[in-house]
Amino acid sequence: MKKFLFLFALCLVCNLFASAQTRIGIRGGLQLADMRSQPNDRTNLTDETKMLFGYQVGVVLDYSFNKVMFFQPGLLLNSKGSKIILKDNLNLTTTTIKNNPLYAELPLLFGVRFGLQNFKLFGMAGPYLAYGFAGKNYFKFESLIPASNQESESSIKWGDKTSLSDPRDLRPFDMGLTVSAGVELNNLQIGAYYSPGFVNISPEGSGRKLYNTTIGIQATLLLGSND
Repeated sequence: MKKFLFLFALCLVCNLFASAQTRIGIRGGLQLADMRSQPNDRTNLTDETKMLFGYQVGVVLDYSFNKVMFFQPGLLLNSKGSKIILKDNLNLTTTTIKNNPLYAELPLLFGVRFGLQNFKLFGMAGPYLAYGFAGKNYFKFESLIPASNQESESSIKWGDKTSLSDPRDLRPFDMGLTVSAGVELNNLQIGAYYSPGFVNISPEGSGRKLYNTTIGIQATLLLGSND
């Protein structure tokens, strides 16, 4: 059902190509990514969560209803993730866990723009649908005993459920909200955005709740007339 919803939205976006009011755009952005969590209490442990640098790149469609209102869906590769440092103050150990999931993301943004032909202010907001398909996990354990130190890297295992016999790291489906604002100079849009996820991406059986969050800046080059 979740895959069908993602593909159905993608088909709707593709239909906009036939419209003369549609411009195609190339988008790139840099962002800070984190995973909001609801961890269990851990005796003698101090959790320190840090944001990771990520990116987004892809194409968008800019469909104008009139000179003010527009619809801007897209198809992006979006690098998200989180870094957690667990410090055991009794045993003087530090565990670093980092993951970098990669998503195919479909933002469906409605917006308004005001100003002159070559300089406008814009604001956009709307839902996004995303599906994870790649990424890496990183693990590092450090203690006062060098022989016990460990470090490893592995590919993310996607799945809705996890168990001891079939461990999984993250659910592939994600959904949330994107809010963006900035300026449009001729055919170049430059803006900032905030994108919190609303779906728990931790698999069933993990005992955790994780939600993607990103904040960043992006630039979009729109090809075609901006009349």
